[in-house]
Parts: sequence; structure tokens; C-alpha cells
Amino acid sequence: MASTAQKTHFTKPVSHYAGRWFFVGMALVFIATSIAGFLPAIINPATRRAPLTPLAAAHGIVFFLWLLLYLAQSLLIANRRVALHRRLGLTSVVLLALMIPLGFVTTSAMVRRGFDLSGDQHVGPEAVDAPTASLGNLSGLVGFIILAVAAIAYRRRPHVHTRLMLFANISLMTAPITHLLGHMPSTWLSPVASFVAFEILCILFLLTPVAVDYLIERRIRFLTAATAIGFLAFQALVIFVISPSTAWHRFAEWMSQ
Repeated sequence: MASTAQKTHFTKPVSHYAGRWFFVGMALVFIATSIAGFLPAIINPATRRAPLTPLAAAHGIVFFLWLLLYLAQSLLIANRRVALHRRLGLTSVVLLALMIPLGFVTTSAMVRRGFDLSGDQHVGPEAVDAPTASLGNLSGLVGFIILAVAAIAYRRRPHVHTRLMLFANISLMTAPITHLLGHMPSTWLSPVASFVAFEILCILFLLTPVAVDYLIERRIRFLTAATAIGFLAFQALVIFVISPSTAWHRFAEWMSQ
């Protein structure tokens, strides 16, 4: 009896501790992925097809501020500064209000320009056409908006709020992952290998919350599993059904006018 009680006494705090710091670790991974995806073309502009536009720069700055805010909020929760975390929550609403129109305007401008506004060399006619590439951006933005707004709505339910916000940020990783793979030499990754690598990295991001749920709580929460599966299903729908459709290309042309 004594050994069982002692085991319970030590296991629960350790699991709770690991759970709180997991989100800090994920925030750092999101920031590192974004830096790895976009920094090379900032350091060496010669790799761009065209100069970085002010619109794309503003878009990048605001989205990166969101990731920094997510890190700050995760650190506050990890250190049990819940009151400050809630007060800082208003900042997330303000940033979200900026990110939504910026995301849609940037995507529309991308179609008009014919390639990604960042000018990164991997986005172009030989890689993928602008309407197809813009669908990836737009679908990721729509997923992010739905999850982030839902997370804010459920802010009084910590387990729901944290998981929805985590998946919201995972949906933002499609763009930096694409840019990161685009910086790889063509001798390393063929177009097919690049697509496979993209899917593997996305799946790893989605499986991480599922695995951590099980490792920490010894069960997988329905919300975690359902969101991960829904994300994969939505991505498959976008890639294999919507992207090649004539209807989408007509909509992209309308959007670019």
C-alpha cells in the first residue's frame, strides 16, 4: 500500500509538469521551423525571384509575432501565471484581427503576381502554379481561423483551449515547411520526394499531440484524435479534390482581379 501511494504521489506531479512544458517546447519548434523556412531568403536575397513585397513582410511579421505570443502564453501557463496569461489574451484577439485580413489579401496578391510574394525561388512555374500554391495558403488560413477562434471561445476550459490553440499553430506550419523544403538543393529532393517529405513532416506535427496525450495522461483525448484526423482529411481533400478542380482555378482567377 505504501509503495503504491508513493508511486501515485510522484507520478501525477511529474506528468502534470511535463504536460505544462510540452506546449512551451512546441512553441519553440514552431518558431524554429518558421525561422528555418524564411530566414535563408532574408539572409541571401539573391535566391529570390523578386524582391520581398511590403505586404508579404507585414504578413510575416504579424504571423511571427503570433508565434512569439504563443510562446509567451505557454511560458506563463508553465510557470502558473494564469492571471497574467488571461490579461495577455486580449493581445491574441488583436493579432488575430490583423492576421485574418492580411492572410486573405496576401493570398490574393500572390495569385495576381504569379508566385509567392516572398519571392523564394522554389515557388514558380516549374514548381507549382500560383492558384494551386495559394490554395495551400488559403486552406491553412481557414483552418487556423476556425481553430484559433474556437480556442478563444473555450478559454475557460483549459484542456480544450490548449489543444485547439496548439492545432491552430500547427496549421500555420504548412507555409514554413514548404519554404524549408524549397531551400533544399534539387539534387537532394525531387518534386515527388519534396511532396512526400512535406506530408511526413505535417503528419509528425499532428501525431505529436496524440503521442503526448498518451504518454502523459495514459489516454488519447477525443478532441486531440478528432482534430488530427480532421486535419489530415481536410488536407487530403484540398490536395486531391479541390486543388486540381476547374472550379478552384476559376475562383482563384476571380480572387486575383
